[in-house]
Amino acid sequence: MLLNRRNSGDRWRIRPDGPGKVTGSLSYLTDMVAPGMLYALVLRSPHPHARIVSIRTEAARSLQGVEAVLTWEDVPGLNRFGIARQDQPVFCEDRARYVGDAVAAVAAETLSLARRALDLIEVDYEPLPTVDDPEQSLLPESPRLHPEGNILHTKAYRSGDAEAVFGRCAHVVEETYVTKRQMHAYMETEGGLFVPGPDGSLTVYAPTQHGFMDRLQLSRILAMQERRIRVVSSPIGGSFGGKDELNVQPYGALLAMATGRPVKIHNSRRESVRSGLKRHPMTIRMKTGTDESGRILAHMVRIVADTGP
Repeated sequence: MLLNRRNSGDRWRIRPDGPGKVTGSLSYLTDMVAPGMLYALVLRSPHPHARIVSIRTEAARSLQGVEAVLTWEDVPGLNRFGIARQDQPVFCEDRARYVGDAVAAVAAETLSLARRALDLIEVDYEPLPTVDDPEQSLLPESPRLHPEGNILHTKAYRSGDAEAVFGRCAHVVEETYVTKRQMHAYMETEGGLFVPGPDGSLTVYAPTQHGFMDRLQLSRILAMQERRIRVVSSPIGGSFGGKDELNVQPYGALLAMATGRPVKIHNSRRESVRSGLKRHPMTIRMKTGTDESGRILAHMVRIVADTGP
């Protein structure tokens, strides 16, 4: 909405970002360019679960116009990110755990050269067993995706003994509800411009919901002090919770620091679908008991959410 009516009368207030959004004149961070900038792309696993036997980047590195090809061995700091728990690899080391898991990244003079460089990277995969159901993943015989197992997080709340109360309820309703995985589907896909400074600092222009957390995580990955990283996070072309975690930032930042040149990266819609965050599908088993008047006496819920790998 461009105009909002004040509660106190019939005066109108123009939204500061309204005219730019309505007319299309607003420049988003993914629209930004810089002199001498490079274009970046990420090579991602085509397998849902596979052991990485080898990665050969020599041919891509030797291509004229390709300024950098990076793998996990080129990460100067922590090869992990995550706001709550740092368990997401920046680059896969020995195993890919989903279609779209990042294996390598390139920066080149043109986008077509970057695509060519990706084609020249040779990765030998050994496919591993997959589990596509969270209930199955809880079974002892299921493949373990992480050393600590397949459970990311558990939380429980209990008050009283619901099972004992169900026996004296007049009515009991029991049902299972299933929600599907959902794309956030923001119009502006993940991307940004990453500009290294002459003093070794870095400025990140990338749409995000957590600029300060992005800076913290990038400092771990780059092995840099936080104060040397500046994150500009707005305007943002939609998010809906989908940009509250790092997405392309590690790759743009690493490539910019490795080359000493501005780097632009912007996911295509296909790339966004493959690699972007999703709302978790859930299986919700709910049992509710009431008395004759409909007053709830007992309620029990078990939820299993599929967070992916």
